[in-house]
Amino acid sequence: MIGNTNTDNFSSLGVIPKPIQGLTSPAHGIQQIADAVAAAMGVDVTVADDNLLRVAGTGPFEKDLGKKVPQGCVFERALNRVETVIVEKPREGSLCIDCHGRDRCQETLSICTPITIQGKGVGILAIVAFTPEQRDRIYPSLPSYIAFLEKMAELIATKITEHSLMLALEGRNRELEAVVNHIHQGVICVDSSRLIRQINTRAVELLKLQANVPEPGDDLRAIWPDCLLLRCMENRESYINASETYRTPGGKQVRFLSSAKALILADKVIGGVLTFSDLESTHKDAFRAIEHGTAFTFNDIIGTSHAITQVKQQALTAAKYDSNILLTGETGTGKELFARAIHNASPRRDYPFVAVNCTAIPESLLESELFGYEAGAFTGASKNGKPGKFELANHGTLFLDEIGDMPLFLQAKLLRAIQNMEITRVGGLYPKRIDARIISATNQDLEELMRTHRFRDDLYYRLCVVPINLPPLRQRPDDIPVLADYFIARYAHQFNKAVHGLTDNALDLLMAYDWPGNARELENVIEYAVNFATDEWITVEKLRDRIPSCSSGKPGFGSTKDLRTAVRSFQKQLVKEAIERHGENPAARELAAQELGISRATLYRILSQN
Repeated sequence: MIGNTNTDNFSSLGVIPKPIQGLTSPAHGIQQIADAVAAAMGVDVTVADDNLLRVAGTGPFEKDLGKKVPQGCVFERALNRVETVIVEKPREGSLCIDCHGRDRCQETLSICTPITIQGKGVGILAIVAFTPEQRDRIYPSLPSYIAFLEKMAELIATKITEHSLMLALEGRNRELEAVVNHIHQGVICVDSSRLIRQINTRAVELLKLQANVPEPGDDLRAIWPDCLLLRCMENRESYINASETYRTPGGKQVRFLSSAKALILADKVIGGVLTFSDLESTHKDAFRAIEHGTAFTFNDIIGTSHAITQVKQQALTAAKYDSNILLTGETGTGKELFARAIHNASPRRDYPFVAVNCTAIPESLLESELFGYEAGAFTGASKNGKPGKFELANHGTLFLDEIGDMPLFLQAKLLRAIQNMEITRVGGLYPKRIDARIISATNQDLEELMRTHRFRDDLYYRLCVVPINLPPLRQRPDDIPVLADYFIARYAHQFNKAVHGLTDNALDLLMAYDWPGNARELENVIEYAVNFATDEWITVEKLRDRIPSCSSGKPGFGSTKDLRTAVRSFQKQLVKEAIERHGENPAARELAAQELGISRATLYRILSQN
């Protein structure tokens, strides 16, 4: 009986040969072995698999290929017990008593040897004598025939193992190829001679090589002479997320974000692996991931007044086109919120929105922040250089907040960048093409700054293609109750407090105030009030500490009995009479406002006037 076939290779792959496939797949090779054994021994040979189907045979067995051996045949015993069985007297001995083919049997001697892999029978190899002469030739040298037969069974087991290993390797190779081609990055593997061993479809797309797809054996140096991987293998180094450039067959220069690693075995470079992605797409994907679920739209701008509705409609129309926009308005009117809403309503919404506060960045650093810098441009500069805000906003939107505070020397460089759509990094020699929409914002009077030569006229006209002025809160009093309710709900939830709204007197106070800080100031006042609220309603007492007296500073207040004052007094008297008819609670005041044909906010505003 043969020993176990060595299958360490299968263990390393996690693969165990399948017996049925093992004998069936390489059937042609097993038939050759059967023919060789038959010729060497001068007898006929048959081979059956673990289901006792004949898969190879000579002589009388050729017509039975694909058929099952008779039930009860000694093949079953040899396979189940994994031992060689000798039938010296077929049809007569006890071994054949249960064989369903005994009556038709023509054999004079048979030797059945199991084919084993890892100690398990996967088939049977048998030699059979059909004549007395064949039997007499075999019997005297029976041990030699058994030894030879077991060696042949071992050879078959080895052939099965090799075939299964080949199939396993081929399967793993296809799995690896599928995985590599499924990766969204480009992947290139080379050998020690820099010849391509594998290149995935994404790499072909990124390198624009669809017209001449590289094949295994092509030299990477002929395709990409200055590839990061070549330097990596030369220097025996690894690079992670390094920027590199590539010139396409059409002459266009593109930038990649690459990682490269040299493969070293026994202190020899045996190959290398490069993964790379389009830098622009990487920026785009990163932006999408960061902004997912947080994109600000015009629906998030709170207010229903005519003033704010008109401005939102103007901004929404401007968002559809690529013209530069200048947002003006007092502090706290929401200029950055409008800029983000414009970006997210524009065709550039899938690309970055990059904001720069021209006041918050020191003047000495503002240029490198805007335009980036090359390696070694100044003391402390990163050895890899750094892209500026213009580059980061490529194909997206660059928001320049507080543009009126930009230094004059930078205004000239900004003008050139906007005119030519090119920027040059600090310390750089070559310009880079960029494509970014510019939205600027200021709370200053740029026309006055131009008159005093603190802002360039030509830059102003480049930036102010579409001017949008955001109205202050005092010009949209109808929005004060809406904004107050919104902020109360937000901070009540944030602070886990059961605050439901404002008392009527508290709302009267808010309506009477000028709000020089606009919506931002209103938000701060409400946040303060929610912090110190002790019951469900915010009272006047919780607001007075944050709202100065408004009886003297509000336009239209005074002791002079002019026409405007008289009209206000008459309006207030009508409102009070309507309230007396309906009552003091909020629902009754809503009915009073409907009777007078005004909004509830206007009713409160009239009541707040002196």
